[in-house]
Amino acid sequence: MHTALKSSLLMVATLIMLASQAVFAASNPAYEKVLTTDAPNAKDHPLTGRYQGSSILLQTQKAFDEIAFPAGPATEPDYSSSKKFSKVQKAEGTLTRTVYMVPKGRSSLEVFRNFTDSLNSKGFKPVFQCDNDSCGPSFKSLKYNWNEKRTHVQGEGYDVNRNRFVQAVFDGAKDLRYALLQKGTGAAATYVGVYAALNSGGTMGDITDSMSDRVAVLVEVLEPKAMEQNIVTVDADAISKELAANGTVSFYGLYFDTDKAVIKPESKPQLDEMAKYLKANTAAVYIVGHTDTQGVLDYNMTLSGKRAQAVVDALKAYGVADARLIAKGVGPLAPRASNAADAGRAKNRRVEMVLR
Repeated sequence: MHTALKSSLLMVATLIMLASQAVFAASNPAYEKVLTTDAPNAKDHPLTGRYQGSSILLQTQKAFDEIAFPAGPATEPDYSSSKKFSKVQKAEGTLTRTVYMVPKGRSSLEVFRNFTDSLNSKGFKPVFQCDNDSCGPSFKSLKYNWNEKRTHVQGEGYDVNRNRFVQAVFDGAKDLRYALLQKGTGAAATYVGVYAALNSGGTMGDITDSMSDRVAVLVEVLEPKAMEQNIVTVDADAISKELAANGTVSFYGLYFDTDKAVIKPESKPQLDEMAKYLKANTAAVYIVGHTDTQGVLDYNMTLSGKRAQAVVDALKAYGVADARLIAKGVGPLAPRASNAADAGRAKNRRVEMVLR
């Protein structure tokens, strides 16, 4: 009798658990809809297509951008502040980043191989490939991190439910697979990065639970394209008028290497005009660096300050007295527009000259 009672109680407990799981699964139909329908305005890239039955969860398309693809394993453990990819392949051009969500019951290996085999058939050659431990201990957090905005794929026009997956999509990632493939050489090369992982667990409650047993795939396509020259250089007369009227003038014609404070050569026309104004006037000014909100605050504050100092150093080389120039970085703390969309973020990335 005692054994029968224990069996009955165990059966009841099991039924309660299964019932609660069914109720839980049914309590978020909006998440299931997001996971099985394409994001607004998203479409497959013609070079890659999609795995059968999958949907586009997230997508970002930029006419011109830069990316540093992993081209070697990640170094150091997650907790290390010095973790990085041992090698990267930098490229710039038209960039499309797409996150696909695959139906349940598929392995990351199967999905990954479908993409890489298709690309190989189109003439792409592997540059680097890894899986699990061979990718390095911190690969997952470096490639797509819930707390690192610069790694996220954030499209426009997303509703609240879809936006919840922007941070969560690779939070519970297991069985990692990654490949960087290349077609062509030099400036004419096209690159495709494929990162596939099985969602299992995660720290974001029912959001990560809804992705359980689904493979997520991040496909990044970089096609060579020259940057459109749409920025108008602010000449010395315009600088003078803006400062007289507003006490500040913004410059979008100063360009820097990715994540560095190295001024690119194409910035020279704008530096020439800034120096021309300063040499014709006696004004003392602040040179202020600004960023968007992508990346952590402390990093952006430091980077914006270093970039402002790089501009100051460049102006000093024109013969402008050191005492007239002070560099300051304010990171994302003084935006010109919303950081929710690419257009707004572009307005926020700038250098300003401010009268002292």
